[in-house]
Amino acid sequence: MFQVATVPEHGLNSNLLILFLSESFVKKRKKDFSAFPSSIVTYLENFFLNFKDFKGEFKETHLVYPEGNSGVQRILFVGLGDESSLKCQDFRELGFKLQSVQEKLKTRRNHIYLGNLQACHNTLIENLSEGIFFKQYSFDQYKSEKKDKENKGRYIYVCSKKDYSPRFRQAFLRTRKIMNSVYLTRNLANQPSNYATPEDISNFVKKHFAQYPQCTVEILDQKKLTKLGMNALLGVAKGSANPPFLAIVHYKPEVSNNRKIVLVGKGVTFDSGGISIKPSANMEEMKYDMSGAAAVIGSLDFIVNTGAKTEVIGVMPLVENMPSGTAIKPGDVVKSYSGKTIEVINTDAEGRLILADALAYANERFKPGLIIDFATLTGAIMVALGDKRAGLFSNSENLKNVLFKAGEESGDWLWPMPLDDIYKKDLESTIADIKNIGSRWGGAVTAAKFLQNFVGKTHWAHIDMAGTANDVKHIDYWGKGATGFGPRLIAAALKGLQRLV
Repeated sequence: MFQVATVPEHGLNSNLLILFLSESFVKKRKKDFSAFPSSIVTYLENFFLNFKDFKGEFKETHLVYPEGNSGVQRILFVGLGDESSLKCQDFRELGFKLQSVQEKLKTRRNHIYLGNLQACHNTLIENLSEGIFFKQYSFDQYKSEKKDKENKGRYIYVCSKKDYSPRFRQAFLRTRKIMNSVYLTRNLANQPSNYATPEDISNFVKKHFAQYPQCTVEILDQKKLTKLGMNALLGVAKGSANPPFLAIVHYKPEVSNNRKIVLVGKGVTFDSGGISIKPSANMEEMKYDMSGAAAVIGSLDFIVNTGAKTEVIGVMPLVENMPSGTAIKPGDVVKSYSGKTIEVINTDAEGRLILADALAYANERFKPGLIIDFATLTGAIMVALGDKRAGLFSNSENLKNVLFKAGEESGDWLWPMPLDDIYKKDLESTIADIKNIGSRWGGAVTAAKFLQNFVGKTHWAHIDMAGTANDVKHIDYWGKGATGFGPRLIAAALKGLQRLV
């Protein structure tokens, strides 16, 4: 669906030609068209002669139908605003806008001219393409009428000859792999919980990764979990009719550097809160509480398809947290896989319980160089950071720096949070080694401190993505429902992570 080309001498044969114009360019009384091919200049001259209201403001658009027997049927002029201040995020939004127009017009051949921009490079193409992909996504599996997927059209990035690079093709091929993984993550997280039970997700993982010879999949069922002593995980699942599972995907490249990264994803397929039941308002959103597991599945999909040189193991504890006569109760004590006993003060602090067993097991069994966990863990992180950034906790400054930088680059933004030992006091229990929840204040930090008990000295990062997993406000391209947070972050961080292990 993407190509890259230079402008042919005879001009373009295009259903839609897209031209970006900055505010400063539009304001100039005497305009220099030398950055544009001669075949395009006539269109520009006519536009500025006839359409005085276009200001070039960010995302401002004006559609023009050229007269005569032109090879260009339509021209979409798109405002850049202040071009010098544009960031990656802005080009994603512009890509999203372009796809919105294309879907209305149903144009097949869409040329995006880049030769007049201050910088024509890989990152620009990647971000525009991401925005287009985000707009093309739809989750209509359960709708009678499906979105028309036959009118996506083809986008051809057009450069000047001095800007053209064969690397540009690699840029959108890589973007396609990333966005395929984002789509996979969103599709899993958007599933209603009656179609995404722990067993359903386990079966999906088994089937999806069976197609890759570099991957082995292991599914630990309730019997095996009991034998291993994963009582924290099992305790959360006690109230549900749906049994728990631990899904493990082990990616081994053909040529390995014998280093290992472990990704752990919280997979609570529905979280009612258990006996500490949640308010009924918006409880339907608790199907998204497995977004951490979905992020790991999507990230592994990208890693496999790009052929990383490092072994990566995905570990996904999968449970449903429900209230019933058999459910775990506030005040109960469970002995975790690590041997630590946990006093359960609140059954709605269940994610950290299943992660405790998954982290300890993965760390002991695989002995990785580093561990990263993804979890929709606390509402407190949303109080601190809102819904645009996930909280980043780590016992390693190097790991924290790699992930933070990758977040800024990818758009899966993070913000470093404290992990001071003084917060351990909040988790002291009078009858067990530790309790599963602290005081009212600093809940995201005490949750991270809880998890730290189960990773030993291994370099570890915890990403609390409760705010960024779904229904993020004021970022158009994330849209309604699951955002697909995670794979873009890992894709951007992968080289740095491989250097750390």
